[in-house]
Amino acid sequence: MLAEESRTERLVSEIKESLEHKLIQRREAPLIGLVAFSVALWGSKLITTISPGSNIVFQIAGFNVHLHHFNYGILVLVIGLMLTFFEGPWFVRVQHALLGAGLGFIVDEYWLLLTFDDHAATYFGPESQFISTIIGVIITTIYGAIAVGVFFKTKKERELWYYLYESVKSGETKIHI
Repeated sequence: MLAEESRTERLVSEIKESLEHKLIQRREAPLIGLVAFSVALWGSKLITTISPGSNIVFQIAGFNVHLHHFNYGILVLVIGLMLTFFEGPWFVRVQHALLGAGLGFIVDEYWLLLTFDDHAATYFGPESQFISTIIGVIITTIYGAIAVGVFFKTKKERELWYYLYESVKSGETKIHI
C-alpha cells in the first residue's frame, strides 16, 4: 500500500510539473520573447538616437575591432539555442528572453548586414532606420499574434492537464503503469 501511495504522489508531482512547464512554455514564453525582442530592438534604437556615434572599440592584435549589435545578437542567440537542451521552467523563460533579444539586436542592424557598409552615415541613414523599423514592426506584430494565438489555442489543453492533475491528486482517477 505504501508503494502505491508513493507512486501516486510521484505521478501527481510529475503531472503538476508537466502542467507548470506547459503553462510557461505555451503561455509565458512567447510573451517573454516579444518583450525581450521589443526591448532589444527599440531600446538600441533609442540609445543610438540619443547618443549617436558612440561605440565600443576593442584593440585585438593591433586592430581596432568595433562590435556591432548584430555581433551581440548572434552571441545571445547561440546561448539561447544552447539552452534548448535543458528542461525546466526557468530555462524556457531565459531561452525565450535570449532568443527574442538576439533577434532584436540583429534586426536593429539589418541594413548594415545587407550593405556591409560600416559607416555611421549608413547606420543612422534614413534607409537603415526605415528598414529596421519596418522589419521590427512586422516581427513585433507576428510575435504578438503568436503570443495571443498560443494563449487562446492552448486554453483547452491547459484545462485538460489541470483536470488530470486534480483527478489523480484526489484519487478519483487511477493510472496504472
